Amino acid sequence: MTNIFIVVIVLVVFFFFIQKYVLKHDDTKDFAYQKKTSLMTMQQAAFYNALKAAVGDHGAVFAKVNMASVLAPAKSNTKKNWFIANGKISRTYFDFVVCDPRTLEPRVVIEFDNGKELHKTKVEREKLLMHVCKSAGVPLIGTSVKHSYQVSRLKRLLAAHIDLIEPSKEVRFCRKCGSPMIIKTASQGDFKGRRFFTCSRQPNCTYTENYNVVFEIEEESN
Repeated sequence: MTNIFIVVIVLVVFFFFIQKYVLKHDDTKDFAYQKKTSLMTMQQAAFYNALKAAVGDHGAVFAKVNMASVLAPAKSNTKKNWFIANGKISRTYFDFVVCDPRTLEPRVVIEFDNGKELHKTKVEREKLLMHVCKSAGVPLIGTSVKHSYQVSRLKRLLAAHIDLIEPSKEVRFCRKCGSPMIIKTASQGDFKGRRFFTCSRQPNCTYTENYNVVFEIEEESN
């Protein structure tokens, strides 16, 4: 009994000194941090707003979701293979995931293409993305930057996988500030009687566009 008591005392003292040592040499306090300006770029934020508008109440939209939070490696014969497979997906993420609004079960994965030139890392990520979605049976939708401003197109893409989503009237977001746009009719000038989109933040944002415009991917500065 005395021996057990001595062992317990030794362990308590040992852990006390270890804790004091770790706290004394904790270097995390030596690093300063600052808040980022935004979780997304302007392009990504505009697309996110358009995607939420397209999904409506029929889904919950999440951005930059770690693949390992959505998928897991299938059962393997060895632990080594499982850890290798899990390591591949834990180091990257899905751009956007649309989930069931009640259960939060993933329904659709969406990859956002900003129109920039492909590089080796991006190509490898897209190969992994297509493989994991196909093997897990999760629908994958590829979208481009032009979908950030035309919600009706997004609805048509999503309707193939989420039955309750139906195409509706055209909805767009401002290409300059990302705010919702409203439809107006020209009352004078050469275009009198024609419909056009204008930013809802007027007069702070004066961006307008033709109602029937077809967007092309433009070269954007970094």
